[in-house]
Amino acid sequence: MRKMRAIGQLALRSTDPQRAGEFYESAFGFRLRAGDDAGVDLELGGFELSFRRAAQATRDGIQIGFRVETAGEVDAWAQELSRRGFALVAPPSGDRWEGTRSFRVADPDGRQVAIFYDYPS
Repeated sequence: MRKMRAIGQLALRSTDPQRAGEFYESAFGFRLRAGDDAGVDLELGGFELSFRRAAQATRDGIQIGFRVETAGEVDAWAQELSRRGFALVAPPSGDRWEGTRSFRVADPDGRQVAIFYDYPS
């Protein structure tokens, strides 16, 4: 069987693609690749995140997660985003015994965005 290298792109519906794009640029450092009234394309580390204008956002059952390299980075991201005015949905929680540490914020369309670290097993 042929193997894929990685997931390279995710496209979601948004009621306000420009606002969603600005959120991901400001909060997580995505770079705007292209944008118009119909949508925006963002890039971070070779991954493309796109938002297309729609009457209803893709939200139910969707969570976007960003993996970091240490549990301490989870806490540092939470402190930094809070300091910059982003509202946390849930504060950092979890530990080695649970196997993960994470927190969540909501993007402008209400999607859950997690910053997480998985402890080695």
